[in-house]
Amino acid sequence: MFRVEETHWWYGALQQFIFQALEHALPDWRTKAILDAGCGTGTILKRLGNPDKNVGVDVATEAISLCQRRGLKNVRQADINALPFANDTFDAVICSSVIYHEWVPDVGVALRELHRVLRPKGVLLLNVPAFGFLHSAHDDVVMTARRFRRNEVLSSLRANGFTVDRLTYWTTLLFPLALLARTFGASKLGRDFPAEGKTQSPADRIFATIMSIELSLLKRISMPFGVALFAVARKSNVA
Repeated sequence: MFRVEETHWWYGALQQFIFQALEHALPDWRTKAILDAGCGTGTILKRLGNPDKNVGVDVATEAISLCQRRGLKNVRQADINALPFANDTFDAVICSSVIYHEWVPDVGVALRELHRVLRPKGVLLLNVPAFGFLHSAHDDVVMTARRFRRNEVLSSLRANGFTVDRLTYWTTLLFPLALLARTFGASKLGRDFPAEGKTQSPADRIFATIMSIELSLLKRISMPFGVALFAVARKSNVA
C-alpha cells in the first residue's frame, strides 16, 4: 500500500471520492476536526492537512511507522473498537476499508465507537468492499472477513445511531472486469497491485480515466451495483 497508494488508479479514485463526498457533506471541513479511523499508510490523513485538529489512528505498528515516514506526526496507534477519544470530539470521521477486516470482530461495536466520538450531526464517510462472491486471493492477503451488500450497511448504520444521507455502490463501470478477473483467478498472486518496480501500465491509465468518468456520474446519481459501497451518514440518536 505504501508503495502504490499515491499512484494506483484504485486509490486515486477512492481518495477523490472521499474528498468529493466530504466537500458536499461538510463544505467547511478544512476548519473542522476530522478523524481518519484506520488511516493505513497516511495518504488521506496527509491530504486532510490541519494536523492541529485532525488525527489518524491505526492498530498496526507498521501503519504508524509508514505514516511517520510520510512526515505525519498527528497519528497514534489505537484500535477502532476502543478509540482513545472523549465523546463528541470530531466533526467528521473517515473510515475507509476498515470494518471489513478480520481485526474488527464486531461491526456494531466499531460503528458505535465511531458514533460516540462524533459530535451531534457529525459526518461519517464509510467505504467497504461489496458482494461476497467477489472474494479473491487478494481478500485473503488483506485479511477480509466480510464483504457487504447495500441493505447490510444501511441496517448496521441505522441500528447504531446514524441517519444515512447517501449510500451507493461504486467502481461500477469496471464491475464486469472485476467479476471476470476474480472469478477466473487474475488475482491469484494475492494482490491487485503491480509487481515491485513496475511502472503504471496503459491499462492502469485507462482504468483511471474510466473511474474519473464514474466519479463525475456519482456527483449526480447513485449506482445499483459495484465492487465497493460508500456511505455518507450522520450521528443522530444515541446508539
